[in-house]
Amino acid sequence: MRIVAVGDNCLDWYLDRKKIYPGGNAVNVAVFAKRLSADSAYLGQFGTDRAGDIMISALASEGVDISHIRRAEGRSGYATVRNIEGERVFQGASDGVVAFDPVADDYDFMAGATLIHSGDSSFMGGHLARFAAIAPVSFDFSIKPAEYCPPILPHVTYATFSRPELDPAQLPDFIDWVHSFGVKYVQVTKGVAGSWVSDRRQIHHEPAVPTQVLDTLGAGDSFIAAMLVNLLKGASSAEAAALAAQFAADACRGYGAFGYEAEAADMTLASDHRYE
Repeated sequence: MRIVAVGDNCLDWYLDRKKIYPGGNAVNVAVFAKRLSADSAYLGQFGTDRAGDIMISALASEGVDISHIRRAEGRSGYATVRNIEGERVFQGASDGVVAFDPVADDYDFMAGATLIHSGDSSFMGGHLARFAAIAPVSFDFSIKPAEYCPPILPHVTYATFSRPELDPAQLPDFIDWVHSFGVKYVQVTKGVAGSWVSDRRQIHHEPAVPTQVLDTLGAGDSFIAAMLVNLLKGASSAEAAALAAQFAADACRGYGAFGYEAEAADMTLASDHRYE
């Protein structure tokens, strides 16, 4: 099993704690997949700054294949975060130099992958048809609105959404709509309300696992990685959801997505910083 995560990296900057942690959906999924014993690779672009050094070092320490990362002159992306009673709340962000266009060598690197993962912050929407010609695609739509999805969904096999605003009674229609584009697996997370997963045959609700929550940052990405790895191992949707719920609960017991805390003393707001 070889999972290649492509796209965003992001230093999570905790304003209240004055700490920074490596993160970003694609990076997090690559790390969590590796921790779940998958052959994992990350393909993305970092800045030539300390933030890039920190994220690359963490990926190397985790054993993720980073042989095809690249660095561009400038700052790496970051997100400013506050931890409010265990719940991570994003305050703002800068994309830095994260956006790039894959080249022929990147596609050669993806060849042979069991699955390629990307997401809504990766700037990869226009490349998914090419990805899907290589391997099944997983895509994290996060909280993107419905109108964002139709151009992307036909290229996706595993689609994940965060929909805290939807009533559970509305989920079957939403899930059916996603399946109508040819998506095989649909996963909808609703925080403490748990997750709903569908393989076209049935919709399964998996309750969230009670745990002592220190920080929810990265919980959704840990859920995605555990779903993907266990589905690829042959687990049913319900079995994979139960394992993913436990894995996500475990991820909430430490700060940052997957650790590697560093001091934020030298962090400053970028010129393209946007407030959320």
